[in-house]
Amino acid sequence: MSLPILKLVLSEQQPQFIYKQLFLSAVKDGTPTDEDLEKLGDKIVEKWKKLGRRLDVTDAKLLEIGQAHDQISEKAYYMLKHWKQEKGSAATYHALCGALKHELVQRKDLAEQFCYINGNYFISYFNLVNDG
Repeated sequence: MSLPILKLVLSEQQPQFIYKQLFLSAVKDGTPTDEDLEKLGDKIVEKWKKLGRRLDVTDAKLLEIGQAHDQISEKAYYMLKHWKQEKGSAATYHALCGALKHELVQRKDLAEQFCYINGNYFISYFNLVNDG
């Protein structure tokens, strides 16, 4: 996401300043909570298998989960729980974030909602521009 840069011209004689704002965000540390996984399961629906493959859940396990549950949200949730149980401490918010943003899943919105620390951080500053 790029933020607009506002260029301020004070006058013909004076220097120009560019106001910049950097958008910073951070991925959570640790393993996703079961509650986060259940909420994510409600939202990922039609892409649950693609997400599972990005998280290295086997096709056999995806088939098993698909047959064991009727609701798509439950399939997604149990796939995510399986991933967490199988990967242990490697089942991190970072791994989940990467899988959600993968080109075959394309759910950056969910990565931001579930994997990033709440709140965004902005750093604002002015740069002196010498156009002369």
